Amino acid sequence: MSAYETVIGLEVHCELATKTKLFCSCPNEFGAEPNTSVCPVCLGLPGSLPVLNETVVEFALRVGEALHCRVPETSIFHRKNYFYPDMPKNFQISQYDEPVCVDGYLDAPGVGGHVGIERAHIEEDTGKTLHVGAGGRIRDADHSLVDYNRAGVPLMEIVSRPDIRSPEQARAYVTELRAVLEAIGVSDVKMEEGSLRIDANISLREQGTEPLGTKVEIKNMNSLRSLARALEFEAGRQAAVLADGGRIIQETRHWDEEAGRTYPLRSKEEAFDYRYFPEPDLVPLAPPAEWQARVRASMPELPSARRRRLVEE
Repeated sequence: MSAYETVIGLEVHCELATKTKLFCSCPNEFGAEPNTSVCPVCLGLPGSLPVLNETVVEFALRVGEALHCRVPETSIFHRKNYFYPDMPKNFQISQYDEPVCVDGYLDAPGVGGHVGIERAHIEEDTGKTLHVGAGGRIRDADHSLVDYNRAGVPLMEIVSRPDIRSPEQARAYVTELRAVLEAIGVSDVKMEEGSLRIDANISLREQGTEPLGTKVEIKNMNSLRSLARALEFEAGRQAAVLADGGRIIQETRHWDEEAGRTYPLRSKEEAFDYRYFPEPDLVPLAPPAEWQARVRASMPELPSARRRRLVEE
């Protein structure tokens, strides 16, 4: 038996299947010609102001209901400040310490109980960077191109608690979550098109101990196979480091599917690195109880309930 226990928490980024983007009327569609579904708002041009998409709030309430979350009386949007070519405003409108959904859970076959949901919040997607050159990776690229069609597309980021103990359980959790999101009609969950992307936090701790180890984040996995393989590799890598008397560095790593291994990307950012502050151009979000009741009444049968019904029948 291994001397270490694996501890995993997942951040699942789900693109919402709205007709338009989060804060503007540009179409939310996959496959359009580069930089054709853009406007002053999603390009962050001076003087442009965001207007919240009502359907996004409706979908967020559906996600909260399906994941047994509490919806606070108010939630607010924040600016998450960082600099990268695919973020035209140099900040991302997201939610920080007051998200729209908190304290939920998901029951998933193969996980051995339920996985806690810490939060599910609304945020805008970034653009897409294409690295041109051998391998399509930044380290091999001759130059890079940026397509801003995806900038401003609405996302729900669903953050689990560190309740997952193996790559197989992580795969089972995402499989069930994907089925739930498709059943409630908020996303097409096409991982091959980037509608569902996964960041995984993984650490090891000695068997029988409570304190969590130093976590490493693996970014942007877009298939269940990649998720399981990346976590398997990273657990082995960390175990080898610890067995040799080394220490784990908190960092962000990239999964290379062809090589079958993770590579360091950068040291792990903390919340203060993003200099979060409330978005001054958006009022607090306060969905009334009547709206939440309508959403609750309109919810379809969830996959877990359907399985139970079919077994009983």
